[in-house]
Amino acid sequence: MKQIAVLATNNSISSDLFGVLDFFEYCNVLWQYQQQHQATPLLHCYLVSPDGTPLQLKQGVSLPVQPHRWQEADAIILPPAYAYNRAQLTAIAEPSRPYLAGLLDVAQSGKLIAANCTGTFILAASGLLAHKRATTSWFFKDAFQSLYPDVHLQLNKLLVQDDNLLTAGATTSNINLCLAITERLVGEHFARQIAKVMLTDPNRNSQIPYMDLSIGQPHNDQVVKQIQAQLSKQLAEPFSLDLLAQQFYLTKRTLLRRFKLALNDTPLNYLQRLRVEHAKRLLETTDQAIEQIVAQVGYEDVSSFRKLFVSYTEFTPGQYRQKFSQEGHFNCCPVS
Repeated sequence: MKQIAVLATNNSISSDLFGVLDFFEYCNVLWQYQQQHQATPLLHCYLVSPDGTPLQLKQGVSLPVQPHRWQEADAIILPPAYAYNRAQLTAIAEPSRPYLAGLLDVAQSGKLIAANCTGTFILAASGLLAHKRATTSWFFKDAFQSLYPDVHLQLNKLLVQDDNLLTAGATTSNINLCLAITERLVGEHFARQIAKVMLTDPNRNSQIPYMDLSIGQPHNDQVVKQIQAQLSKQLAEPFSLDLLAQQFYLTKRTLLRRFKLALNDTPLNYLQRLRVEHAKRLLETTDQAIEQIVAQVGYEDVSSFRKLFVSYTEFTPGQYRQKFSQEGHFNCCPVS
């Protein structure tokens, strides 16, 4: 029986803890069903707390933990914790500090260490991700890159493994993370079976199609905010850096410098992101022809925009519409 230790804290996200525990219990149920209920459980997944006392989660839920020597487990999971801004993300690993020395020992043993969403910040704080490939929640990419510039961040991937370190993207990627752990501990065949039972796509491998390109990092530059608002209202108009600078009484050099400082981007790149995001919404919610949509976002050449769209989403416009819209039902979550 393989052991999986979840290194939780009182700040851990409750749905992730229960989701991981449930996932591996489902694996045991399927395994015992296949073996006609005569087999011992396949996996033992358990919670650990930093000091061995029960966890007291933010929702008022108290969870018992097990006094196992978690360093001896076959796989370790660092679950996400609540954090919503740069200050919280900077301090997110502090409650997990009692785990860090043991994590270094586990890493040297070659055992699997996994994390997703904000749990990757905890893993990065241990130093284990230095000069390694990893991914995290796309929403927090700017904070992650700023805090851990020596990590080779691959946001185009939903799951990234570098040696024995396995990282995944935002929130629901924890299911794909569990699938990957199952594949490595049990085997690919069983992992695909449990994926089918749980209606989970084992081939989902990118975060890019799910990113909202209009969301930028927060900042306090009021002029840049005004420029962002203007660009969002003028998607179909030709872009002119000279005219934009004149409208806000800035030199081109000052405009570029302030935009870079506030958003780590250029005005043209930001506008392209807005145009692609608006095109995505139209593809999701209307049946307009691609040519009509392209014209609405400021392009005349469909081929050029298709190349831009693919570079940002990894889908052609047609493929994106096929995946993210419901034929005849343009609702967020359609129910038959």
